[in-house]
Amino acid sequence: MPSNTAGVNPEDAHAGGVAAEQAAALLKDLPTEFDEAVQAVQSAMNPEPGVKGWSAFGDDHVEHMEDVKRHADAIAGNIQGGAEEGARTDQESAEQFPPNI
Repeated sequence: MPSNTAGVNPEDAHAGGVAAEQAAALLKDLPTEFDEAVQAVQSAMNPEPGVKGWSAFGDDHVEHMEDVKRHADAIAGNIQGGAEEGARTDQESAEQFPPNI
């Protein structure tokens, strides 16, 4: 679509939403995998004198990973919702004009 026009291609937008949904699905285990990685590092760093603070670090950042996961789900839904609204608007507008001859 030229840069001086406005509109939406519902098929392309829906495909983008599907891609975002697939990306979000890949993040479903992100918090658990991050926590497991922090625990693995903690175990590796356990010998004396040891490094403290791994649990607090992991807990703080697992919450961020949960946020990332929620945001990815929301983005996918928003893209698909926008595609649906664009298609609905096109359909409603098309009903107001005669078919092309």
